[in-house]
Amino acid sequence: MQREKLLIISRNVALGVFVFVALFITTDKLVMPMYTRHWQAIVVPDVTYMSQAAAQKILTQNGLKPLKGVEKYDETYPPGFVLFQNPEAGSLVKKGRRVYLTVGKGKMVFEMPNLVGKNERDVMFILDENQLKLGKIDRKMDHYYPENVVIDQSIREGNNVATGQIIDIVVSLGIQPLNYIVPDVVGKSLEEAEEIVYKAGLVLGRKEYQITQKLLPNTILSQNMRPGTSVSRGDSIHVVISTLTNTEEEQ
Repeated sequence: MQREKLLIISRNVALGVFVFVALFITTDKLVMPMYTRHWQAIVVPDVTYMSQAAAQKILTQNGLKPLKGVEKYDETYPPGFVLFQNPEAGSLVKKGRRVYLTVGKGKMVFEMPNLVGKNERDVMFILDENQLKLGKIDRKMDHYYPENVVIDQSIREGNNVATGQIIDIVVSLGIQPLNYIVPDVVGKSLEEAEEIVYKAGLVLGRKEYQITQKLLPNTILSQNMRPGTSVSRGDSIHVVISTLTNTEEEQ
């Protein structure tokens, strides 16, 4: 009697397992594909970084429905190019699925801010904040604006500019002095010396080079005018500049 009961229970368990497996296989292989239409799944092609017209054509040919989404400023690609897509490339979707395209508007255009009358350091910040690039810096004497203040800009305030545009400025050297004093540029780099001499209202004249291993290349070793000497505007200061040997320069 006990044995018969165990046999019946075993048969019922086996039957239950069989039914569960059969239902699982039927659902996985038949019911779910019918529900999701798996055989109609489409791989979304990559249409980023191509023109909107080309992207729409490719998506339509693949049985998808392209829709223009938001527009976004971008200076890398021309206006009208696709920057992002949703769903992403490689996604499996149903036929007729909408694919939203984020299209670039090109560089952002805005009104040029005013730089005149502002300190040179503040101007650097303004340009950086507006994604503009600093170009050429000219310096000259000015009877109105103090030293290191911008007195002119290459693109006037209010004119249209785009991100990444180059802006040249003119910076005041202050009021033109009655006497011009020779500055001390010994030990300065050639670049520093040129700026110092220019600000002093003088000119960096003849340059001679002397081989030395004690200082970095392009360091001023000596100057022909004694620092502190009163001279005329535009006088030239001749300098001797350090350089390396030919062998070291090749290395």
